[in-house]
Amino acid sequence: MFIIFRFIVLGFLTVYLVSCSPEKNISAKVENLDLAQVVKTYSEIVYATYVDSHAAAKEMSKSINEFLDSPSEQSFIAAKESWISARLPYLQTEVYRFYGGPIDDEDGPEGLLNAWPMDEAYVDYVKGAPDSGIINDDKAYPEITKDLLISLNEKDGEENISCGYHAIEFLLWGQDFQTNGPGERPHTDYTTAANAERRKEFLKITVSLLLENLESLVNEWVPSKANYRSNFLKEDSLVAIQKILSGMTLLSGFELAGERLLVAYESRAQEDEHSCFSDTTHNDAIYDIVGIINVWSGTYKALDGTKIEGPGIRALATDQDPALGSKIDKALMSALGKSKAIPTPFDQAILAKDGSESRKAIINLIEELENVADGFVTIAKNSGINVSKEPEP
Repeated sequence: MFIIFRFIVLGFLTVYLVSCSPEKNISAKVENLDLAQVVKTYSEIVYATYVDSHAAAKEMSKSINEFLDSPSEQSFIAAKESWISARLPYLQTEVYRFYGGPIDDEDGPEGLLNAWPMDEAYVDYVKGAPDSGIINDDKAYPEITKDLLISLNEKDGEENISCGYHAIEFLLWGQDFQTNGPGERPHTDYTTAANAERRKEFLKITVSLLLENLESLVNEWVPSKANYRSNFLKEDSLVAIQKILSGMTLLSGFELAGERLLVAYESRAQEDEHSCFSDTTHNDAIYDIVGIINVWSGTYKALDGTKIEGPGIRALATDQDPALGSKIDKALMSALGKSKAIPTPFDQAILAKDGSESRKAIINLIEELENVADGFVTIAKNSGINVSKEPEP
């Protein structure tokens, strides 16, 4: 099965790769570039990427529901493939986080979409605890509903995750104890296993909730409506640029380099791997970087073939300092190459010996991502605004 998934992921790579709060009294140092056009291009890319994320999730929902209606080994594999596919556009949206936008403001759905790491025993059985989890506790939770899963998500602990991509991932793959492949949850968990019907209902509701939350993000960025996008375009352009750069900087230097790569590198713990059940953590790094490149370059090719092109943050950097723009160009392409150079599965790469090529590959990517983040901080400084490499407390 691992060979099948590896082939699928490589296929997706080919398709996709071809194709801080604002300061007061911000004074612009940019003279030759229309910053409003940079902000407009960004807004168009954000909207298109969320549309694709929602569309891909709808396809995943269709595939998973087909499996739940007629469980078999073949339909289970198709459901897993659909999850991998659905992740790719969503990962490219993570660069739109970290500045209080609709994804992660006080009411934002980010915690219901991509929360991790996950305590698997909070949801379902795990090795050594066959009766653990919400699914197997029909006394405490006699009925599994959308409101219940929302109320339980991250209740009494950040790892108590009941919603989102990784809850779905766990319900599809189960725990991963393999050295050369993902988890091996049997499709019979949804037919003859204990609490199979409750497991079905949990998975179906979690997928439905994911679609609902993604649709809310599409609506916040749809053009020509009174929503977050319309307010974003009305803001002072440098205030908007500061938000854009904050997302790029914090994803690159803090979230991806630090939380997702360095923590796992240092702990050597599979539980610290981002997509540990499906063994697709390499995709998380690759497509987060692709998302940054989309915003940097001002280009995005949608799933329907539509191409968005306009001035991106690269235009701002080059307008200020052509050498800086070229330097970040090279750093981003280097980071993308280094993300693809990390051996898969990622959980085995972090377990390798110190000084091994696998461990060096991870550190090389971390260092390059830090270089990228430093470049974004310099762009902000040159523009008369501040962007931090660490999130606000």
